[in-house]
Amino acid sequence: METSQPIKNNFPLLDLTQYAASLFVILAHCDRLAENDFIHFFLKVCCARLAVPIFLIGSSYFFRLKQRQNTRYPGIFFKRQWKTYLFWSLIYLPYGILFIQDLGVPSNLYLAALPVGLAYLGVCYHLWYFPALFFGLWLVRKWLRHFNYPITFSICLLLFALGATETYSGYLQGTLIYDLYAFYNQIFMTTRNGLFYTPVFILIGFFLADYLEGNHTFLQRHIPVKFGISLILLGIETLIICLRQGDDKNFLFSLLPASLFLMILLLRSNTLQNRNFSHLRKSAQYLFFLHPAFLETTKWFLARLGVQKFQGIPLFLITFVLTTLSIEILFLIKKRLAYRTILPQIIQPENKFLSSRRKL
Repeated sequence: METSQPIKNNFPLLDLTQYAASLFVILAHCDRLAENDFIHFFLKVCCARLAVPIFLIGSSYFFRLKQRQNTRYPGIFFKRQWKTYLFWSLIYLPYGILFIQDLGVPSNLYLAALPVGLAYLGVCYHLWYFPALFFGLWLVRKWLRHFNYPITFSICLLLFALGATETYSGYLQGTLIYDLYAFYNQIFMTTRNGLFYTPVFILIGFFLADYLEGNHTFLQRHIPVKFGISLILLGIETLIICLRQGDDKNFLFSLLPASLFLMILLLRSNTLQNRNFSHLRKSAQYLFFLHPAFLETTKWFLARLGVQKFQGIPLFLITFVLTTLSIEILFLIKKRLAYRTILPQIIQPENKFLSSRRKL
């Protein structure tokens, strides 16, 4: 479905939310966040797990809009994203080598591990997002060429449910489903990938791009109430997972309605419409890319000083401050050099993976 209604170009609340989501990504990587199990799970599962769905839905929403306007856009998008992904993979390659050394991988297998890192896991723990996004986009676009939204959603939901065996593995032990999952996990390590995890959120983004500006009743009525109910469900599901923890906590079914209705509120809101938060939008991208460098360096440096298991809020604050300072320095360098050298092109994160939008 296409719409002739004008699409606004400024989404201040979305920019603010994506910046906050980048902070929650950092928080999720800071190990244990609080001594109290409930507080720890509330921050790391209930809040932090909303971040990636927001990025995925935002990226796919603007991807779909621009694809409708320019049929060549997908090729432009993937080319730009791959360049960005390869650049940051090169930056974090030393970390990836240290990681596989800690796993005990023989040095003669390092070259074989490289394509696995690039095409699946990412050479650093935050870069998994890119291959998962690429493959998920490819799958959803292919399915929508052959099926309607209900059938495609059923496929995506089934895959998400299969991936959720990782999160609910604590409840599945002793069953055939768990045995199958354990066999899969020994080979592929995680279900958080472009097959099981990202397609359903990408489909939500496409659906919003196609129907949000129309008269679809489900997307028009009682959205704040629906969002509030979905948050309650998210809290309940967090408690369920907390009682019997699985191997990871990425697949929460309540994330689907919660991220859907949150995105609708953010895209429709006219709050702060006259404010421009493009600086925060760019900062959010840098926070995502740069924070592991400062987080891991801080842990390594303090470990050398005898400080063991430095984690949680203190680690988050140090990482945030150091990363933010580096971002402001990069902005200053870019401003001073303007377009006189190639450096601004290197430090400018050309990808729009957090929002994937330019002027529409």
